[in-house]
Amino acid sequence: MRIEVITEGIALIFIGICAVCDIRRKEIPLPLILAGMTAAFGAGVWQMKAEGLTAAEAGMSLLPGMFFLLTAFCTGEKVGYGDGLILLAVGLLLGFYRCFLALCAALVFSAMISLLLMVFHRADRHSRIPFVPFLGFGMGVVIFAW
Repeated sequence: MRIEVITEGIALIFIGICAVCDIRRKEIPLPLILAGMTAAFGAGVWQMKAEGLTAAEAGMSLLPGMFFLLTAFCTGEKVGYGDGLILLAVGLLLGFYRCFLALCAALVFSAMISLLLMVFHRADRHSRIPFVPFLGFGMGVVIFAW
């Protein structure tokens, strides 16, 4: 079995569980995030051994998550730290390019849904919506469409 299929499966299971937690509680438990990050780290080491993934490529795959963590810090948590930590794990599992595409798809889709919610007066510009389900959607698009 290809390593890519296994890492995609891990990523989808991880993001699915996190999305349910994010929808229900509007937060993701830290032990769950740490478990996902541990699995992602293990998969990254496996990819380095089996497929020759370089440390530079692994470091690049962390950039979307680091960007989100920096955004959370700079905006006073308008974007949650959990979203950034999840993106760190997803980056290790999917690689930089696919993680970046999933993030872009998630941002576009969440913007469209947010706009619809505001048009129909279900939310205003200060409302908080869970982002991880959108990230799961973006991952699904990347994994199944590309």
